[in-house]
Amino acid sequence: MNLTNVLTVLDVLGLLLFAAYVLQQVLSATRPRPKAPQAGSGVDIVFLIPALNEEQVIGATVQNLRATVPQARVVVVDDASDDWTTSIVRDFAARDPLVTLLRREFPQARENKGKALNWAVGTLLASPDLRGRDLSQTVFVVMDADGRIGTDFAPQVRGAFADPRVMAAQGWMRFRQTGAPAGARGAAGRMLLFQQDLEAFITGHIQRYRLLGGTASLTGNGQCMRASYLADQLRRGVEPWPDVLLEDFASAVEVRLHDPSHRVAFLSAQVQQQGLVDLGQFIRQRARWTQGTMQCLGYLPRLWQRPMHGLTRLDFSYFILAPWLNLILILSIGSQLLRRLTGWDGLALPGWAGLGLTLLPLTLQLNWALRYRAERGLPWSAVPYTLVSLPIYSAALLLNMPLAYIRHFSGQRGWYKSERHDELTHDHVPAEPHRREAHPAEAQFSSD
Repeated sequence: MNLTNVLTVLDVLGLLLFAAYVLQQVLSATRPRPKAPQAGSGVDIVFLIPALNEEQVIGATVQNLRATVPQARVVVVDDASDDWTTSIVRDFAARDPLVTLLRREFPQARENKGKALNWAVGTLLASPDLRGRDLSQTVFVVMDADGRIGTDFAPQVRGAFADPRVMAAQGWMRFRQTGAPAGARGAAGRMLLFQQDLEAFITGHIQRYRLLGGTASLTGNGQCMRASYLADQLRRGVEPWPDVLLEDFASAVEVRLHDPSHRVAFLSAQVQQQGLVDLGQFIRQRARWTQGTMQCLGYLPRLWQRPMHGLTRLDFSYFILAPWLNLILILSIGSQLLRRLTGWDGLALPGWAGLGLTLLPLTLQLNWALRYRAERGLPWSAVPYTLVSLPIYSAALLLNMPLAYIRHFSGQRGWYKSERHDELTHDHVPAEPHRREAHPAEAQFSSD
């Protein structure tokens, strides 16, 4: 096969991937907002908060959950913190019987978030509080240590799990616009925050078309799991949260593989969390997510062998293959300048087609910019700001890919913990912090 044929094949594959992207965006943009079922009573809610050195945010999160859902239990899974986290949670637990501290110790601690959650759920299911109860009426809600919910969250959880087919649900993750310095010094950080929330806004719309197949994706903060499903998985020797760097998505795949009748719901109730304001930290976080997606490649055969809705099969397959397929699209687009300089030929397109390939992405971006402005009540200047900053953000997203590939193929599996910015108040700090000597494994493992 000569070079022209190779470039032509590359361009055709790139066009097919672009068409898949456009189809996904159009489906997401045209689906009506679903009316989330709500219930004032129903399943019992247990919040699980995996935490490692979260002194800056853990106190405010525990307060938010206890005040917003006062009848729910809050369990903090401390993954061997050596800052104030343990003492802060112990102080809460001493004053509130519905706050519980579970602490992992080395050598089991700081392996990854999934292992911490599997251990915590197993521990709780074996406790007197849950032993012998109807586990189908208990739901574990996984919150990151910086997560915040509103009063609409718990009614939507109870409404979703009133359907016995629903084994999991996901809240609408959004990003608080805090943490970036004021003035010109914080302009880049504010742009990152803005675009992270815009991305989460779009993801919420993508979840709407996924519901056509009965399966939303699980994306982490605000992830809900029925206790009876978790107990059954553990009884079968299957980890509900698999040992990959994107355990939340993998847990959704496990729900679908467990039983074709299972459903994963999407909640319109928002779960607010911190965003990253530093580009280096952002790239490291996204590299972990990309590598975690690559680790899910082994699910593909089972996705196509097990019975499930065709839309779910295609959507999950597209997501799993994205880190690999994106290379094709990048090579096709990135080689255009080199082709002009060298005279190499690929797929020949008429001028109108090239114009369409340019205008179509701009139209999709304008759609999201207008809708995001309306949702947040932003001034009209936010629309051009969105369109100008989006290509910069897209370039930042691409920067994570080389790091993800290097880590994946070199066998690095260490867990990068997302950085928090300070939300510490004196009300959250006890008199004496719990501290201990560092363990050698801390350089390799952490949990997010």
